[in-house]
Amino acid sequence: MATRIIRINLNKSDAAICLVLVAYNFFTKYTDINTRDLSWDEPFSAFYSQYSVPQIITELFKGNNPPFYEIFLHFYTAIFGISEFALRMPSLLFSCGTVAFLYYTGTRLRGKWMGIFVGLLFAMNNLQYFYSLAARMYALFSMLVAASIYFSIVAFQEPQRKKYFYALLITNTLMCYTHYFAGFVIVAEVLAWLVTVKNKLFFKNLFFVFVANAILAIPLLIVFKMRAEGFVSAFEFKPPYPEIWKNIIMNLINGLDVYQAAYTFLALGAFIYAFKCIVQFKLELKNQYIYILLFLLFALPLFFTWYYGNTYPLFIDRYYLYATIPLFLFGALCISVFYRPLGFIWVPVFFIYLLNIYHTNFNRLNNDYLLREWQAAALTAKQMQHESPQSIILIDPLWADLGFSYYYDRELFKEGNRYNEALGQKNVFRIWSPDSLNQILNLNPGKQVILYCDEKAKADSLNDGNYRLLQRKGYVPDTAYYFPVCTSVIRFLPNDTTASK
Repeated sequence: MATRIIRINLNKSDAAICLVLVAYNFFTKYTDINTRDLSWDEPFSAFYSQYSVPQIITELFKGNNPPFYEIFLHFYTAIFGISEFALRMPSLLFSCGTVAFLYYTGTRLRGKWMGIFVGLLFAMNNLQYFYSLAARMYALFSMLVAASIYFSIVAFQEPQRKKYFYALLITNTLMCYTHYFAGFVIVAEVLAWLVTVKNKLFFKNLFFVFVANAILAIPLLIVFKMRAEGFVSAFEFKPPYPEIWKNIIMNLINGLDVYQAAYTFLALGAFIYAFKCIVQFKLELKNQYIYILLFLLFALPLFFTWYYGNTYPLFIDRYYLYATIPLFLFGALCISVFYRPLGFIWVPVFFIYLLNIYHTNFNRLNNDYLLREWQAAALTAKQMQHESPQSIILIDPLWADLGFSYYYDRELFKEGNRYNEALGQKNVFRIWSPDSLNQILNLNPGKQVILYCDEKAKADSLNDGNYRLLQRKGYVPDTAYYFPVCTSVIRFLPNDTTASK
């Protein structure tokens, strides 16, 4: 692919433009930082961040998440607390860091226009918007991927400056301990590195980076090998429906229209470029490392998903969130190569940009998320229990407990390993099977039961089965609150027979 990679001497104007992009990204998202409940997986990070660092490492290595993000939150929340605002602010700031890295990467590759283009594409992306306001590791992981790409490219351009290789090593190590999908990033970097063998200084320096990275990641690799089978069994896995990978890409770039426009412009540009090369009998392949790197960074995980999707639960869009970064950079780079020689590069750039504006919903947290359902449900159950102090609260399914506890009594998050015991002292119990429900009822005869449940679990008939089991045990539904998205709170009264047992 014939192109020239521009070496930019960054100056004050670059800093000013970058600051404007970062400010745009920050303020368009900041207004929604307290809009919705701490929900889904967010309470998980908040809860484990309250453990000691050794406990965080021990507990998370038993599960499916590397511990770096929760360790960071541990020190952060010790200063700022665990309010919704405090927990989400780091993710928003990480997304701003991603915009900065994207701008400077684009500027180094093709100039200011590319830096602005990819920075805005990221800031307007609906999927990134949501996870920029989520107290999870995804925004941090995206920023580390953007940093890894930046340091890889500047190290390739200036291999004599070892500071970039050190920065790449630190970034990649932190990335590995943030999310297991960092493995795709490292593999892509290794495969792209193989084509740089003639660049001896870069090839040698990057080799030592990969060796050091592998050594530093040994504990993670051991744990991942042990947890691989457990990771699969931890999900309710169903084979994917056809073309789900295409839908993932459309989600990453804001919808079908943007997907079709980008696909059309790139295909047309590639055809024109190929025709030009054939006519001129000339095709130069310069800087192929950068093209291969960016292409593999987004294509490799999607290919793996397509190939192994019937075996592993990989079709979760947030896992691929980071792929927007190399996808935007690669697309912008290809547009530059295909259309700049023709003199109308701004046509595809602005057309794709305008389509993104059209599909960017600045009220992107839809009505489901605008409702403070989890808080309302937890406080409703708490009020019911206050009205009848001898009642017990049952949380169904058990993984809904952290979201409930966050709004029921935030002090529970400080209990650590005593968490279940502390719940029990407040007459709150988690249900994980019909047998567990039977056991809890037998230990609490004659008490009112408040069933707090996540209706999404009806997919495996868990809630429905427990509802019927309560009725078979002689409990009569009295008051029910059904919230619009997925939660419900139902009070059951024991009948005379139940109360006498």
